Amino acid sequence: MKFISQFSLLAIFSVCQLSAQDVAEKESKKDASEKVLEKVAEKRPMLYPFDVTIGGQKAVMQKGNILFAVIEKPVKADALLEIEKAAPMLIVNAFAVKENGAVMEPGAQPAVYFVKEKNAVKLTETMDGKPLKPGRYLVNVVANGTTSRVVFEVEGAEGAKKDLKVPSVKQVYDFLTK
Repeated sequence: MKFISQFSLLAIFSVCQLSAQDVAEKESKKDASEKVLEKVAEKRPMLYPFDVTIGGQKAVMQKGNILFAVIEKPVKADALLEIEKAAPMLIVNAFAVKENGAVMEPGAQPAVYFVKEKNAVKLTETMDGKPLKPGRYLVNVVANGTTSRVVFEVEGAEGAKKDLKVPSVKQVYDFLTK
């Protein structure tokens, strides 16, 4: 009888130990799932999945604007456009934006940049060799299978302007849906 009693205690102890391990594993999985939920909560905007820096300024999403991030102050014509990590192919298209928010003149071609195995390109390194003129631009930065959209301004000979007027969401939407 004593043997059965000891065996029963051993079995109960083993079950309790397994239960403790199960609880620890479940807690670990719970922590992992909470981390996933936190990541989902801090999910980046679809049109700004990775950070872009131009002329040392990091583009930021403005409240109420989900279409593109903005570089707050004008940059020099030879500024460096950088992304977080190197891409097998970094592709940048820069579209001129008019003062009233229209994104490009009909038929106008964007400035195009292609860079292999890098995370940066100077604004002067366009495929056609023509640097960006002073003015406002919307760039699509394509890298590692995703695209970030950023609006910025290239300063003119007179220097930086004080405020960057960004086209409204409606103006950009209207252009994109033409």
